[in-house]
This record gives sequence, structure tokens and C-alpha cells, in this order.
Amino acid sequence: MLILPEGKNVSEVKKQHNQGFTLVEVMAVVVILAVLAAVAIPKLTSAGETARVNADIATGHQVKLALDRYQVENGVYPTIDEMDDSVSNGEIVNPNFIPLYISKLDKSTTQQRAADDVKGFGVKAIPAGWPDTTPTHLIMVYLTTDGSAAEVCTYNSDLSQVLWTSAN
Repeated sequence: MLILPEGKNVSEVKKQHNQGFTLVEVMAVVVILAVLAAVAIPKLTSAGETARVNADIATGHQVKLALDRYQVENGVYPTIDEMDDSVSNGEIVNPNFIPLYISKLDKSTTQQRAADDVKGFGVKAIPAGWPDTTPTHLIMVYLTTDGSAAEVCTYNSDLSQVLWTSAN
């Protein structure tokens, strides 16, 4: 049994149920969605690059912690001579350091979108003008010849800016 609202007949109730959205209402919704997309999409795309940069900074922290653990257990940091020979094409393969103190240090570990020849890790002697102005890779490990110090720097994708350094 159909119960009608007071003062309404069956044809009025059917008309009311068959009405859809007007073109103006649909266009208003489309405009609102377009404005929301215009605001949200750039934020989402830049968030990805920010996450990659932060991942490389976190990797720099992990490398410094691994170097510090090495120093605690051995009394000195690895020397530049020990580590420099184990660097090839952005990868550090020193068996005294990897995987004992950190699992791997290769190009796949760094996350930023950068030229293939700067991805990964590099090793250099600690320069007199710290931090180094001529890095070769996204994450640089700086060591001394006597094992007395070790620093790590993370650089941006074109190596023009220090994002993080353990020296601070």
C-alpha cells in the first residue's frame, strides 16, 4: 500500500522521484572537482620527490651510524686507503665494512632522480674546506688516512647543495 504525503497525488510524487540533477548542478560539481584536482595533484607529485630526498638523508644517517659502530668495535674508523679501493661505480664493497656494519651501499640504495653516474656512494679524504665542494655521488663518505675521523654528506640530485652532513 502506497502512502502519499498530505496534499499530494500519485502523479506529483512520481514527478518528484523522476527528477535528476540539472546541468548547472552537474557543472558546479565538475568545477569543484577540477579546482580540487588543480590544488592536490602538484602537492602529490612534489611529495614523491621530497620522500626520495628524505630517504637519501636517512641513508646518510645510517651510513654514519655504521661507521660509528665500526669505530666503537675497532678503535678507529676505516681509513681512506681501506675504503677507496673498494669503491666502484657508486658502490662500496669493502668486506670489512659490508655486510658487517651495513647491508649494502650501491646505486639502488639512493632514491633521488639523478644522472646514473652520480647515483650511489663515493669515498674521499676529508677536505680542508669542509664540506667538500666537488662531490662525485649523492652520498659521500669522507675519511682520514689514519682512521681518526669519518663524516658523511648527502647531496641533492645535481650535487650542488648539501642536504645533510654528519659534521653538524
